[in-house]
Amino acid sequence: MPPPRTLLHRNLRLISQRTPSSRRLFSTPPPPPPAPQTPKDSRSRLHRLNDRLPPFLRSYTTPLLGAPATHITSFLILHEITAVVSLFGLVAAFHYGTGLPDMTSNSLFQEQTQRFGRWLRKKGWVEEVDVDKAVGVGEHGGDANRGSESESTQSAVLVEGEREGVRLILEFATAYIITKALMPVRIAVSVWATPWFSRVVLGPLGRGARGVFGRK
Repeated sequence: MPPPRTLLHRNLRLISQRTPSSRRLFSTPPPPPPAPQTPKDSRSRLHRLNDRLPPFLRSYTTPLLGAPATHITSFLILHEITAVVSLFGLVAAFHYGTGLPDMTSNSLFQEQTQRFGRWLRKKGWVEEVDVDKAVGVGEHGGDANRGSESESTQSAVLVEGEREGVRLILEFATAYIITKALMPVRIAVSVWATPWFSRVVLGPLGRGARGVFGRK
């Protein structure tokens, strides 16, 4: 019979052979590779936009459904550019101007004050107290019987010495409503400028990109 020390060493060796290493126990499988991003189908996007438009605006966009892909892409880019330029241009005009139109009677005003309040809060441009004050102003927009009170409330938060964040939220909400109201003009301008944008901007960019990647 082998001595106890020999038996102990033998048992420890058997246990170490059966027990997986700590590295294997605590190792985690590598994360799966991210799924490849599929490019947006411009034609499908134009179809969705066209379906949401009122009938009188479809007369502008429906002919584009059969246009070349460069024209469709040009229109969609121009449509986004006109929206961004209108939104931020109006915000700048309100911010550096002297007046802000009263939009408390508009049903979208409350929704947009909440939306832009959250967005500007995430950006760090306003504080939570600014969001609460701006939403409080927007809540008066749903009550048609309190029009004079709504107007006085909006004026109260815009007086000199009030928080700039409140004014900024109201400026974005007001600018968005006006930008949306300007959609017929924006679509007409985008359709009118589509052939020029496709020929002068998108065409050369596409040829330049093909030339660069073609040489690699």
